[in-house]
Amino acid sequence: MQITKYIVSVLTAIAITGCAHPIAIGPDIAKIERDGAKAPVVKNVAYYISEDVRTKEVTTPGGGGDKVSYQPYRDMETAFYKMLTNVFGSVTKLKTAKDAEAISRNNVSYIITPEIVTNSSSPSPFTWPPTKFNVDLTCQITDALGNPVLTKSVSGEGNAEFSEFKSDFSLSGKRASQDALLKMQRVLLEAAELRK
Repeated sequence: MQITKYIVSVLTAIAITGCAHPIAIGPDIAKIERDGAKAPVVKNVAYYISEDVRTKEVTTPGGGGDKVSYQPYRDMETAFYKMLTNVFGSVTKLKTAKDAEAISRNNVSYIITPEIVTNSSSPSPFTWPPTKFNVDLTCQITDALGNPVLTKSVSGEGNAEFSEFKSDFSLSGKRASQDALLKMQRVLLEAAELRK
């Protein structure tokens, strides 16, 4: 009798909380295009994402009471790198926050640390993929010695309806990531502080 009650309570908890479906929100790299309207910043930069941040899993709402889970830093890193190469002269990935040897060898002027905050939702009671997705991307930029230069933040939005995402459950997330990265590219290209 006790086992039956336990099983029923577990099944009820699962039904109430829903389940988390794995998705990947990295955008199509080919869509992270260079903005030809503004000249690149002729500086060498590096970026740093710690391993625990890179592998951090995030869970946000989907439809039908379900949730989606993904690793935003890992999913977006390649596209983030591509975006930075569209803006700056060269881009280096740092193994540690203060990798002095790599900073010196690559003549790095700025170090960029990204912060990603996401959210998702769907009004659908029947399908789990999110129809709306938000990606807030912040870049904290310091000089090679770690002194603050500037911080820039953008918000990316992505929407997808059932007829679109039935072949790609991650579509709204990919669109939001792409939107955030292209907005950040524009903001960095327009930042006069980075051209000094």
